[in-house]
Amino acid sequence: MTDPVTRAVAVLNEALERDPDALLALVNLRVECNARLAAHRTIPVGLHDGVHKVGLLALLNGVLADTPGAVIGARGTLDRATGRFLRLQGFEDLRGDGVDTVA
Repeated sequence: MTDPVTRAVAVLNEALERDPDALLALVNLRVECNARLAAHRTIPVGLHDGVHKVGLLALLNGVLADTPGAVIGARGTLDRATGRFLRLQGFEDLRGDGVDTVA
């Protein structure tokens, strides 16, 4: 039996294979959130132009992580100016030697 992070990465990659446009839109979606959510211990919330924003990967990482930071990351081509993915190549388990590429 696989652990929850390994299973989540596998399911995310299966979904990406089936509908890359939908997954790209979901990963890039960030919604405004309040300071209470931004202060959550395990949900990595970003600050964009002075506004706290949270996305799908942040919530998944908050559910799956025991400590602050990400355990699931996304690989792809980033627009450095906006932090949004232009193309997703896959999701990965960051617990090993992975580089945190969550945007």
